[in-house]
Amino acid sequence: MGIILKFNKKLVSRIKELREEQNISQQDLAKSVGVSRQTIYYLERGSSNPSLTLSLDISKHLNKPIEEIFYYEPVIKDLIDNIKLGDIKEIADEIGIGYNKILKLSDIDDEQLSKMYTEEELTKVSEGLGEEFHKLFLKNEE
Repeated sequence: MGIILKFNKKLVSRIKELREEQNISQQDLAKSVGVSRQTIYYLERGSSNPSLTLSLDISKHLNKPIEEIFYYEPVIKDLIDNIKLGDIKEIADEIGIGYNKILKLSDIDDEQLSKMYTEEELTKVSEGLGEEFHKLFLKNEE
């Protein structure tokens, strides 16, 4: 028995990318699915999560399966991807965990997380990134 570590995840939307590929304005998409342009804006920013009905309508209008439009991504991926590499090197030095090991957190799944990292290491990474552990990771007893 032990502790299972997993990533805390957030819903990511590809609406903007797919809409722009198809040359559809926010206003046109909004009108087609029966919501305001602001709703589309908030969905694209990730500030709002759509209802199942709205998700299906957007999927139909963009002619893409829902799972190509919306998916879950580890919260830490966005955080690491938006930090300058020099800053990650500084964090790695401060917390005593290899630079590459911190970067690897952007590219692995839940199963690899538990195999490659200890709770202590992930706590140090969280602190180094200025986030609380529970905002980036979940832990369950086996």
